[in-house]
Amino acid sequence: MVEDEWVIAEQIATALEEAGYDVVGPVGRLAEALAKLEATSIHAALIDINIHGDRSFGLAAELSRLSIPFAFLSGYSGGDLPPALSQTPLLPKPIDAGKLRSCVADLLKR
Repeated sequence: MVEDEWVIAEQIATALEEAGYDVVGPVGRLAEALAKLEATSIHAALIDINIHGDRSFGLAAELSRLSIPFAFLSGYSGGDLPPALSQTPLLPKPIDAGKLRSCVADLLKR
């Protein structure tokens, strides 16, 4: 999970761990997230669109290249996504724990 707001990241991680998922992260920097991709087996990813002022679309492209399903978590609307990512699932903040778990379950089915 890539989220730069620590309180939100902890809430998301807790909700997923309580549902039985192993959480990699949270990671608060894009470079650290890319390093985790190289060092860890990841089956699905949740990434915030805005990480410390930088858009995470490069990370999204790398996840796509590696065939790792992912969803965006953001206060932004789907209209803020580039056309190539417009079909990517987007969970609005604040995150609803039930929708979060459902989204992850759907990602893992891909």
